[in-house]
Amino acid sequence: MYLYIAWRQILYRRRQSIASILSIALGVGLFIMMSSMQRGFEDDFTERVIAVTPHVQINAERLRPFPDLGKEQYDLTKVLHVQAFDKTEIINGATYLQDKLIRMEGVVAVGASYTGQGLISYGNRETAAIIRGIDPEKENQLNGFYGKLKIGRQDALYMTSNAIIIGSGVAKTFKSSVGDTLNVVTDSGYQELYRVVDIYQSGITAFDNKTVFVLLKNSKALFGVDGPNVINLKLKDPYQAEKVAADVADMTGLNVKNWLAENANIRSELGRRKWINQFIVGTIFIVAGFGIANIMTMNVMNKRRDIAIMEAFGIGAGSIGKIYLLQGFILGIIGAFTGVIIGFGLNIGLENIPVTFNAQLTREGFPVAWSGSIFLEGYFMGLVISVAASFFPARKAAAILPAEVIRRG
Repeated sequence: MYLYIAWRQILYRRRQSIASILSIALGVGLFIMMSSMQRGFEDDFTERVIAVTPHVQINAERLRPFPDLGKEQYDLTKVLHVQAFDKTEIINGATYLQDKLIRMEGVVAVGASYTGQGLISYGNRETAAIIRGIDPEKENQLNGFYGKLKIGRQDALYMTSNAIIIGSGVAKTFKSSVGDTLNVVTDSGYQELYRVVDIYQSGITAFDNKTVFVLLKNSKALFGVDGPNVINLKLKDPYQAEKVAADVADMTGLNVKNWLAENANIRSELGRRKWINQFIVGTIFIVAGFGIANIMTMNVMNKRRDIAIMEAFGIGAGSIGKIYLLQGFILGIIGAFTGVIIGFGLNIGLENIPVTFNAQLTREGFPVAWSGSIFLEGYFMGLVISVAASFFPARKAAAILPAEVIRRG
């Protein structure tokens, strides 16, 4: 019976009821949209950055001498050291170190590479580039290298002795494609023609605009070196990078970086935006709650006589309060469900709006996380806000005294 009376009250005040439903729906819809977008940015940032940034990176730069940790550590010091080749440093004994690193807890892949700078020209155009000498198979284990190639041939760098894979931004600058020949000059004075065998695209503009890849063995001729200057690690849990980096630094005494520290500014910006989004959504829900409370309070005031009559017929004050709480519950169910539909539509719209984030990440549409937990959270928040907003009107209705209403007419 209480449910029937509550539903009749909602239908009787249709305009107020629709206004309450729309308030809840707007709050839920915006919550879903902003939460999905925020989590989408975080997931997209992590995925794209990790795609080109190793979880942990060991560089050919000694920061301190080895500590005296026993025979095993002594064996490592005899093999591992930074060796100078003219003005360039390499990690001598990198193979031995990689064997030790792959056995560390949480490490799932290890790969050595050489990173240097050079000048690449094609026709009358030229650009500075970061030249990476890699082992393609190890690089693929580290970051899914093969999946980012336009053609995707795993043996592309082995097709010719002077094979090169260029970033999509480099290809755009030169208006070049697979099969073209580029002139490569490094600061060691080496100059050679390299044939483009594939195009690499990570989705990070700054990386794709400057990076090219050759075989690690070609680094010897390109830069006059005989080994890698970088060892990269992939972890089972990327968020353990700071701990693993500290352990590796203690073990080797070398300069060890991790992706969390290297991207702290962008992560901080994402965190700041998350708090802003939560504040905006929280404000919307509060406004919606006050709106529902005001509408229902006005309804109570307009229905004082009807409430008094119900009490005169034996319906207790507690039951009157339940009727108004049920109204809030029903409005919450309808409004929250409507909000879920609105949020779904807003997410679809976001996915079709091109976006550039921090001048580094480019997408054809906003990154949206289609998470069922976000939709459920939005639904229940709308429902809770609606029921909570009905408490004050319910108490006010329960406090109405029939005799006083009749006396006042």
